[in-house]
Amino acid sequence: MMQYSQEIQRVVNTALSELKQQHQNGKLANTPITNTHFIARWVTKSIKSQQFDRCVKDDLVRWQKASRSKGSASELLATFERIAKLYQTFLPVDGEPKPVKDADIEAFMDHMENKGWEVVNEFELTEKTQIFADQANSFVLCAKQCDDCFDGEWLVKPMSFYVRGNHAEFITEATEHGFLLHKQTDYKSIVKYHGEYLIYPNNVGLKLAEIPFNY
Repeated sequence: MMQYSQEIQRVVNTALSELKQQHQNGKLANTPITNTHFIARWVTKSIKSQQFDRCVKDDLVRWQKASRSKGSASELLATFERIAKLYQTFLPVDGEPKPVKDADIEAFMDHMENKGWEVVNEFELTEKTQIFADQANSFVLCAKQCDDCFDGEWLVKPMSFYVRGNHAEFITEATEHGFLLHKQTDYKSIVKYHGEYLIYPNNVGLKLAEIPFNY
């Protein structure tokens, strides 16, 4: 089975490389509008040719729809560049991924608490739960997962982060601390009013990770 993180990089890197080649050959003006149109056409051709694994099909179709509905405002080029940067940083094609450790998550919990977030990890989350937090922003983990998702110090199973409040800030902070977040829901999770994100062993997820604003 094709690894998503590798295939999505093959998608964006191929597109960016072909765009650069068009510029160098003088076949395409390097302007925002022409670049966007090139990427939009490239996406459509890629869907028709089926040159990439089916694990990235939903991304390609979503980008195709965005280009048709938003035109130059779809910002496909910027999206591809941000994806390339994020995955090259975390999961380089020619390198080894960095394992996620229990100590990394403990340090991140302390960091978010120091930033004024309410951090909760005392409860086993097996049914719909409401957490009463004093702060506007809260970060919840399942006590059972805090044990079961690890083999020694290494994360070996996907783990849920439940988030309420400033999601953009949380995504940025998590990324800076070495986690790729994969959104499951904005707020309709097992923890009432909280969105759910998954982190995976070695950060190798099954779909596109959340990209922070600073990428």
